[in-house]
Formats: sequence, C-alpha cells, structure tokens
Amino acid sequence: MNNNKLAMSRALGAAFLNHQVEQLEKTAANSHNWRDRKHPQAHVNRSVTPTGRSGGGGKRPPSASKPTKRRGGGSGERDGVKEDVKNEKVEEAGNVKAKFKDADVVVVDASVLIHCIGQVKKWCRDDREEIIIVPLEALNTLDLLKKGTSPLAQRARAASRILEAQVGMNPRIRVQRDDAFVPWDSIPFTSDSDPDQTKDKDEKAVSPSPPALGSPEWLRRTICCARWEAENGQKTMGWAANKSSEPKVVLAVVASANAPLAVPNPLAGSTTISPVPLPAPQVLANKHEPRSAGSVVAYWARKAGIMVMEVKPGAADREEDDISRKRNPTPTHGHHHGGGGGRVRRSSNPPERGGGERGGGLVERPPAVMAMMEMVGQPGKGPGKVVRVLARGEKLEPDTP
Repeated sequence: MNNNKLAMSRALGAAFLNHQVEQLEKTAANSHNWRDRKHPQAHVNRSVTPTGRSGGGGKRPPSASKPTKRRGGGSGERDGVKEDVKNEKVEEAGNVKAKFKDADVVVVDASVLIHCIGQVKKWCRDDREEIIIVPLEALNTLDLLKKGTSPLAQRARAASRILEAQVGMNPRIRVQRDDAFVPWDSIPFTSDSDPDQTKDKDEKAVSPSPPALGSPEWLRRTICCARWEAENGQKTMGWAANKSSEPKVVLAVVASANAPLAVPNPLAGSTTISPVPLPAPQVLANKHEPRSAGSVVAYWARKAGIMVMEVKPGAADREEDDISRKRNPTPTHGHHHGGGGGRVRRSSNPPERGGGERGGGLVERPPAVMAMMEMVGQPGKGPGKVVRVLARGEKLEPDTP
C-alpha cells in the first residue's frame, strides 16, 4: 500500500512539474520583445461605466467582460490604422506586380538554380503563373556539384532540396520529359546573336560547333530542351492548337556580367606566343564547376533562336527583403499605454561588443560559456581544473567530482 502511494505521489509530482514548465514557457514566449508590440492595450478603469457612472456592483469575471472601444481615437489607435492601411497598399501593389508575369514558360538553367535560387523561390509562389521547366541536365549538374563543403556545393544542395519540395506538390514546377527535346543537328543556328533577326534571308546558318567556344554534351542537352519548349509551348500550356497567340517561352540564365566562369577552351592558349611564361591555369575545386556559368548557354540559346532571360543574382532576395520591411516596419518610436509618443526611445542597455571574435555576431555566448572557454584555453593559469565533456545520453553520477 505504501509503495502504491509513493508511486502515485511521484507521478503527480512529475505531472505538476511538467505543467509548471509549460506555463513558464508560454509566459516567456508571450513576454518576449514587449517593447516592440504595435497595439498595446490601454488601461481601462473598470470602476467607471461607459456612461460616466461608477459601477456599484461587484466586478465581473474577466471571461464576461468585453473590451471597451475608445471613441476619442488616441494617437496609438490612429497609428495602428495607418499601419493597417499601409500594409493593405503593399499587398495590393504586390498582387498587381505579380500579374505581370515574366513569361508563360520559363526553362531554368543550372546557373539560375545555383546562383539565383531566390528567383526560383519567387516563381514557386502561389500568386505566380509561370510554368517552370527544369531540364534533366540541370538536375545532373546539381548532383555533380553538391558533393563537398565548398560554397558552390552548399548552393547546389539547397537548390536540390527546394526542387524536391516543389516538384510533385506544385503543378507549375515540372521536370523535362524524356521525349521533350529537339535533335541538335536539326536546330538552325544563325550567325547573329539577336533572335529577332533570324528570319532575314541574307542570314546564313553557321556551323553548330564553332571551335572558339565549343559545345559540350551537357550544353547541347540544355539547348535541345529549351528549343523543344519554344516550338511546343502550346502543348506545355495546354492551349488549343488553333489559338492565334503564341506563348512566351524563355530560357533563364545568370546575367553574363555576373557569370563566374566560362567553358574552358583547350586550344585558346596553343596559338599564343609569348617570351614570358604564362601563369599556371587555375585549378577548379570541382571539374564540373563550369556548368554553373550561364554565359555560354545564353550565347548558344541566342544562336538557336531561343529568347533569353538574364537573371541577376540577389535581385529577387533584395526585392523580398524590401517587401518584408514594408509589411513589417521596424518601430521608430515607442508606444505608451496612454497614447502615442513622438520621442524616440532607445535601449538603455545597448549590447556590448567585444573584440573581433564577438563583434557583430547574431548570437551572444553566455558568460558561463565564455568563462569555461577561457579556463579551458588557458590551462597553465590559475588552479588546475579538469573539465569533463559528457557524451550524448551520458549522465553524470552524483559521486563524480
């Protein structure tokens, strides 16, 4: 009997402690950043009724009371209305801007997936209408580049995760079909890079494989996929064959001014005669790194009569940051409970910045951790102490010093 009572008391004690921990976590979450709240509730005197008479009866329970609306309209309330109107205008502007789509069908090059993933996220949003085609060769490029710890490998892995989350869930994000390509030999290449002038009779087709730039197999497969989408845009859009208007199909590549690499030409240095030895060629961390450049893909796409859309790295990310700042502006003045205030409120205890190691960091280390690191880093100074690091799941015995 005593054992049952002891077990029951322990269970009740554990349940009580769990309840207290949950309440403390909720309180800490609700009390975080209390100065940044936009609409603080004004103090309401419950002893005075809305008609100006004092209430003689007892106080009503909090559940039965209703929030009292202020008829005078304080400055804090006016500020809240202004912020709501501003947010509505920003959302309307974003919706209007989303209606102007970049194209009907966008074939995404591997360079955009690696260097302009923010633009890909923008196309994946629900308010967009573009159909995104990911070539199979772009997926192969991501698989070849995502191995390792370099920044390029990290970008390739991030792009792979985003595509895995979108393909199959978002009907507008599609992967190239196995039969959706045009043979390389059947593509009419022109000498002028402007696709709008390819219909002139004086233009003469050139060799599809000029030795100056070369055309690797991965580049050919990307161009063949984009050419098929340009010729069969109505099938991709699901339009009727007798529809007069043609869909706008573009190949998205990284802007040539920001292209980090180009396809290496082994014959370029053979004809150069110089009395001074040339510097050793730069060794790439990954031999497939030239695939992440979009300049050569854009060159061949223009020669194949494909409309090219150059994407600048970081442009979509900056646009998203501007929209988020407009929707959630940083408060420039403090809100008082009694109304609006015009004075700027600054923190009385600004965060201290130490040396170069901690300066500008987003996460500040606790003082206890800093003291322990200093003690471990200087074992020769002060009394000798042994710091034991426990493994995951290991418990410290009470008798262990």
